Amino acid sequence: MAIFSDEPLLSALESEDLRTLLRLGYPHTFSADERILKQGYASTHVVAVISGWTVVRGEADNGRSVIFGLLGPKDLIGEIAALDGGPRTATVTALTPVEARVINAPDFRGYLERHPRAAAAVTRLLTARLRSADFLSQDMATLPVLRRLARLLLDLAGTDRPAEAVARLTQQEMAAAIGASREAVAKNLAALRERGIVRSVDRRVVVADVRALRAIADL
Repeated sequence: MAIFSDEPLLSALESEDLRTLLRLGYPHTFSADERILKQGYASTHVVAVISGWTVVRGEADNGRSVIFGLLGPKDLIGEIAALDGGPRTATVTALTPVEARVINAPDFRGYLERHPRAAAAVTRLLTARLRSADFLSQDMATLPVLRRLARLLLDLAGTDRPAEAVARLTQQEMAAAIGASREAVAKNLAALRERGIVRSVDRRVVVADVRALRAIADL
């Protein structure tokens, strides 16, 4: 269960291609907890993240949400609506202060037409995200909460992303990331702490026994 993108889109661009893309946009700063994109809305610009972290959520009609992932430096947000002109497919909120470049959809599409290597990178990104969404749906449908939680914690622990992105994941947000209730997440975290597999440090969960957690996750 991957909560981080394996390869931020902008890291796949050649240096000159990247500079050209960023020059098309204007700078914008989003404060922590500020909504960047809203699911269902018709805006079509894209947001290139320079620094900071965001959380991507899908929102259901019954008020429940699922976290699709965290996007940070060198990630691109909102490319689907920019490409097809449809409504936003998810809500994106800043987890930390975010420095970004905002690029209008026509400029973004024109850029892809002129830079085939960048267009190929966007295609790879969309394919990877679709594949990740398929795996997430399969896990939510078939795995017990403890195994889903173990896989999420391993994903968080196995990255070099800055701690502030992880620290702000509450139990409710962890629940949304794995399709479970907050109560179920709290119960299973308590069980993992009792066994010494995880511990709480500065309001975040730290994996103390990776081998045991991998056994639970069945990886």
